Amino acid sequence: MSKANAKNPVKQSSPRIRPSMKKDVVHPRDFNNYKIPFACEDCSHFASETTTCTLGFNTANHLRANSLHSYELSGKMAQCRFLEID
Repeated sequence: MSKANAKNPVKQSSPRIRPSMKKDVVHPRDFNNYKIPFACEDCSHFASETTTCTLGFNTANHLRANSLHSYELSGKMAQCRFLEID
């Protein structure tokens, strides 16, 4: 094992890059048979005029168009843990 010096510094590996958003698997049968509230547009905390969350969360990954696109590609979608329906 070599020691670090001015001519040969020891390089540390960079941290692994992982997605910060957890996406849940949704079975296609469940998606087609049930009306699952999954998008910001289904939530009581969504302000449709400004497309923002009244709790202050980022809505980009949870908007209906983005969620459906993600689901069509991978069978997974990001579901907000604070979703409230009327």
